[in-house]
Amino acid sequence: MSSHTATKYDVFLSFRGHDTRHNFISFLYKELVRRSIRTFKDDKELENGQRFSPELKSPIEVSRFAVVVVSENYAASSWCLDELVTIMDFEKKGSITVMPIFYGVEPNHVRWQTGVLAEQFKKHASREDPEKVLKWRQALTNFAQLSGDCSG
Repeated sequence: MSSHTATKYDVFLSFRGHDTRHNFISFLYKELVRRSIRTFKDDKELENGQRFSPELKSPIEVSRFAVVVVSENYAASSWCLDELVTIMDFEKKGSITVMPIFYGVEPNHVRWQTGVLAEQFKKHASREDPEKVLKWRQALTNFAQLSGDCSG
C-alpha cells in the first residue's frame, strides 16, 4: 500500500449484482464481516445504461485488496468494466492487491474475450467510444493474467 493514501477498507468487492449479489457475494460479504474484515460493497442495483460513479474511485483507492468476481454478465456492464479499469490502474501502481475470482466463466474466455464475452463486446463496440472499449479489453486481459480461483 502506498504511503500517500490511508487504508479505510481491507476489501473492495467488485461484482455484477445481477449474477452474484444474492448468492455468492451475499455469502462472501457476510463471512468477511463476521471475520472483522472491513469490506466495501456497493449495494445499489444499477439500471441499464447507468455509468460508473466517480465516487466509487475513493473506496477503491482506500482499500488494501480488491476481490473481483467476474461472472457471465460482468463484461456486459459498462459500470463493472469502468470499475475494473480503475482497480487495475491502482493495481499497476502497486497500491492495491487484486484477487480474481472467475465465477462460472473460464479465465481464458475472460483473457481473450471469447464466448459470451465476445458477444458483449460486439454490443459495446457498436455504442461506445473505441478507445474506451480498448481500455476495457486491456483491463480484462490483465485481470485474467493474475492468478485466481474458478468457482461455480
